[in-house]
Amino acid sequence: MVLVRLLMMMVPLLLLGEIRVPVQVSATFVQTVTPPNKKIVRYTGELLLNRSHEFRWRYTSPTRREICGDGDRVRVIDHRLQQVVIYKVGSLLDPMQVLKRAKPYRGDLYLARYHGTRYTLKVDPKGQLEQIAYTDGMDNVVNIHFHEVHYGETPFPPEQLQCDVPPSYDRIKG
Repeated sequence: MVLVRLLMMMVPLLLLGEIRVPVQVSATFVQTVTPPNKKIVRYTGELLLNRSHEFRWRYTSPTRREICGDGDRVRVIDHRLQQVVIYKVGSLLDPMQVLKRAKPYRGDLYLARYHGTRYTLKVDPKGQLEQIAYTDGMDNVVNIHFHEVHYGETPFPPEQLQCDVPPSYDRIKG
């Protein structure tokens, strides 16, 4: 799961020394995934996240999907397929290990390598996360640009970060 891997990296990414460390972040995003055949897929959506590794990542187009995490588990809800896949965080990616490897590269760029994947991180002039790019395990080039980024000093309440799963949806443990 390209997005789950990225999202698990993003919350602690904000802890880098030169990136302002907010208690919570909200933003809209545009994500492009370019596979080897160059047929680009463009996603849009919004995200909410707390420094405590709780988040809600909501895709609004071209398909409706939600990804929510509570620091222990990540739930990926695909409304088109009417299913939720539940992952243990540790089985996906250790975001703190990515942070430990992140190094300033040039100007507003940082590089991190973790489990053979190289991440390029870009911050805006205020030190806020602006973009993440990497190539996933299927040779897709993933670029996520963040817009309308707002940092806050009060965490989002847990209920605002939860994903509601209709009872009729299939549940799969990943």
